[in-house]
Amino acid sequence: MNTDKYDIEFDRRKIYEKLDYKPQPLNYNGKLPWTVQQQISATNGIQYGDRVGKLKGYPTYELPVKNVEQGLMLDIGTGWGRWLVAGAAKGYIPIGIDLRLEFCQTAQQTLVASGKTGYTVVADLKEIPFKDDLFDLVWSFSVIQHTHKDRMLRSLENIKRILVPGGYTKLEFPNKNGVRNHSGPAKKYASQASDYNSWKVRYYTIGEYKNIFSKIFKNFSFSNHSFLGIGVLKEDLKYVSVMNKILCGVSLAGSLLTKIIPLFKYISDSIYVEAFKEGEGEKHDSLNAFYEAHNQDPADNLNIVHLLQCPISGKALKLTPDRNYMITYDGSIQYPIIEGIPILIRSEIISTT
Repeated sequence: MNTDKYDIEFDRRKIYEKLDYKPQPLNYNGKLPWTVQQQISATNGIQYGDRVGKLKGYPTYELPVKNVEQGLMLDIGTGWGRWLVAGAAKGYIPIGIDLRLEFCQTAQQTLVASGKTGYTVVADLKEIPFKDDLFDLVWSFSVIQHTHKDRMLRSLENIKRILVPGGYTKLEFPNKNGVRNHSGPAKKYASQASDYNSWKVRYYTIGEYKNIFSKIFKNFSFSNHSFLGIGVLKEDLKYVSVMNKILCGVSLAGSLLTKIIPLFKYISDSIYVEAFKEGEGEKHDSLNAFYEAHNQDPADNLNIVHLLQCPISGKALKLTPDRNYMITYDGSIQYPIIEGIPILIRSEIISTT
């Protein structure tokens, strides 16, 4: 299979694709935009399926990491932006990538509505367009498991490359041997795991995750995230229906039990996998230019140009004078910028030679 050809065709469809929205009711006057109500319902898990029109504002979540004074965080598959806000609350300057332009735009709106600042880029998880040795934390929640193992491995290689020495990644994944997954969804979608074109969730065992991560990192650890679902969070108790509050409560009780009986984490339906980049060294020189630009005008999403590179050639990028494109310094490749958001995807390359 010519996977590059498939990826280009797939990416071109997804970048500009919008969710299939229901029309906004004539009497709707909620604080949360109607489109965001539906984006949350579509991406936050099945417990939000009936929440369209019922959310009173932007749901808020706690990023399960320690506070920092200042750090750089990447959120892979940023969606409507909940983890960018959560990262900013922990002291990070958050940067989100997503294959959909629509989600990058919404994530920017979410940051503004929450009084936070951060950045978004349209990018592919298998060709992450950042320079080496930049990020203190790379985070992703319920995203990478939708990809074929080849894409997953390429993503992990990029994650290690862009982490600073001593930086770490924390990624949420479903566990094939989870108490619910084992006899349910893991069995249902098993036949599609090897289909490169399928974007159904992949399920791996703890041992398989360890083997996958060991190809890239020299260290691996995991912890419980949730039971009875692959995206259940304690904050959901505030936002979901009464029936789903019961589901969340049981899930939280199961997670608490893993603190008492650690072996129970092996049957968690959802886990956090962590790995860190070994070695010592200083952060990339480009960070100084980025921080200077960020401190002068944190609302300018194109400050991020200092951190970016062409995802295909690895060459550094600069803005064109009109700020409508990012172009390599030798002028050979350029990428479009739409509403201040760079589109750094292979399919969107504009060759200038």
